[in-house]
Amino acid sequence: MIKAVIFDCFGVVLDIMRGTKIEQTIKLIKELKGQYKLAMLTNVPSRYALDQRFNPGELDQLFDVIVASGEVGWDKPAPEIYIMTVEKLAVEPEECLFIDDIPSFTKAAAALGIKTFTYVNVPESITAITAILHDNE
Repeated sequence: MIKAVIFDCFGVVLDIMRGTKIEQTIKLIKELKGQYKLAMLTNVPSRYALDQRFNPGELDQLFDVIVASGEVGWDKPAPEIYIMTVEKLAVEPEECLFIDDIPSFTKAAAALGIKTFTYVNVPESITAITAILHDNE
């Protein structure tokens, strides 16, 4: 049973090319809040680098856990960064769904027993993620 959802930032929550939030993903995160533990796991130098792209306090409103690789000493796809994120969420790997747009990152998480989804585009991905979570109920 999925108890936690872990989102990558760039390409999933933020549009890399436009430098804007992907509103459909933000909407999904807000809908999931309270039903699942939520985390952001991303390869960035610092939490500060993330905060600059969001409104003040917004990340903390959206996510229970935020892991910035530059602050923990590992980058995806190192197993340690996934394990650390799962531990911070206080769940087991098989109770997590990890969403990233880079297949090698989802493959690394899957090798640890984490359920994964490779984000491709907004409408298809949101529909697929919703279906995965619905099938989890």
